[in-house]
Amino acid sequence: MAAVRDSAELDAMFDEIENLNLPADYRVEIIEGEIVMNPQRKVHARIIQLLTMSLADTLGRNANVLWDVRVDFPGHLNGFAPDVALVKEGAEEDDAGNHDYRDVEFVAEVVSRGSRRADYEAKLNVYAVAGVPTYLIVDPKSGLVHVHHDPREGTYIDEVVYTFGSTFTLPHPKAAIDTSLWPRDRRAPRA
Repeated sequence: MAAVRDSAELDAMFDEIENLNLPADYRVEIIEGEIVMNPQRKVHARIIQLLTMSLADTLGRNANVLWDVRVDFPGHLNGFAPDVALVKEGAEEDDAGNHDYRDVEFVAEVVSRGSRRADYEAKLNVYAVAGVPTYLIVDPKSGLVHVHHDPREGTYIDEVVYTFGSTFTLPHPKAAIDTSLWPRDRRAPRA
């Protein structure tokens, strides 16, 4: 399994980011050494809320479900803040309050205009290399949910695609996900 070797450098970068006067409605991550900022839109936030509720309904209210919380992943300077992440029961935080990526059992990213390449490419690769059992890519523009599962040798072996409006069960954790109320992104594409 790959290791995170640059947490100290990520800490310094995040400290610098915290010293900036950034708008409150932006999510900031470091992806392959680049600082990436994406606005939180209503559609995006609503899907995160409904997904988190589905996980809590199935796994219980004490499930360790996180949203927009930093987790350092293997590779060069990958300090991600997944839209939704599930951390193993009993997983402990380090002295800085961070979880180890090896304790992450599930990750979901809700695609936005600015995150499309990262969610479908860079994060897909990093989560597979990290051994995250299930990676969900939720795309409100296409109305599709991509469930990537069973990472082996840095690649997800299994992918199943569902449409918004369906209910399905994740392969791991075994959780029912109801997408019947998930909104679509109807905004026009960028010119």
